[in-house]
Amino acid sequence: MSDGRALEDFPLHDGAEERLPAAASNETASSTPATDTAVSAVTETAARLSPRLAAAAADAAAVLLLTALAILAARLRTGATPAPSGLLWVGAFVIFLSAVATVVPIVAFGRTIGMAIADLSARPRGLPGGGDGTSGVPAQAAFRRWLGTLATAATGGLLLFWTARDAQAPTPADRLSGCALIGD
Repeated sequence: MSDGRALEDFPLHDGAEERLPAAASNETASSTPATDTAVSAVTETAARLSPRLAAAAADAAAVLLLTALAILAARLRTGATPAPSGLLWVGAFVIFLSAVATVVPIVAFGRTIGMAIADLSARPRGLPGGGDGTSGVPAQAAFRRWLGTLATAATGGLLLFWTARDAQAPTPADRLSGCALIGD
């Protein structure tokens, strides 16, 4: 299955089939400048706010689902409902799980589960062409991106007012991490 359509029906593909024919043609001949310019113009387009919100909602749903499963497992194991003092531990677990579910995938793949669903990826600024989308971002940048997202959520989204006016304006997470969120 080396024809580039191995994951054609898989919903979380990363667009490898679009890159494969270009890579195959590069083996036989050099790429044209017009193709390189078109690819870099696509990668430099910042993601709009609505796909970002969809990605954040999907990531939050995944974290809350895993938290609910952990609480239910603890309830089945102990037979007791968490006490009010245990809710502090649940909150700490949610924050920890949120960090792990965000930072690790961004470092490894350049996107979280929600970003993959919304066809977004984080790319470090300063790389030629904005990055190729096949590698992640540095761990510090991914952690700062999570902190920016956490700050935005803590303010109830008020920090997004500056982003909502201009589609190209970076969000607090973009500013802190130094990575742009690119629509694929």
